[in-house]
Amino acid sequence: MRVLAVFLALTLVPVSALAAPKPPPAAIMKLANAVIRSANTDNASGFAGLFTGDATVVDENAPFVWRGAGAGAAWWHVVQAVARKMKMSVKAVNIRVSEFVQSPTDAYMIQAMTIAGAGAKPFAESGTMTYTFHKSGDMWLISTMTWTTKP
Repeated sequence: MRVLAVFLALTLVPVSALAAPKPPPAAIMKLANAVIRSANTDNASGFAGLFTGDATVVDENAPFVWRGAGAGAAWWHVVQAVARKMKMSVKAVNIRVSEFVQSPTDAYMIQAMTIAGAGAKPFAESGTMTYTFHKSGDMWLISTMTWTTKP
């Protein structure tokens, strides 16, 4: 009976650890929330000051990669242009942190979400926004941000 109890305890611990990721610190959530808020309010200027000087943003729209402190705003300008061309608006919904790990100066976070498009051809696209963050001094900034659709 003890062997069974130990076995169950050892097999259930990793499952419970996966079910509830460590919550990100407020400073990191503030950055991720600013990205979502800026996108959902169609505010390209909201991306200013969120990214490191060597940041990289990756998305499915050409040119597919944007670099530098202005990468977030440059990416959003492309998203805006695509949305205008398709006569639609997009919003991120059902957002949840599905993974988070951190070292003293770097962090990795995945936010699962759905992108809902309203307009001429409504759609819903499930995917993940994957971030890395870097801390310099007392300040966290986004160092990479990548949108990926789920297969």
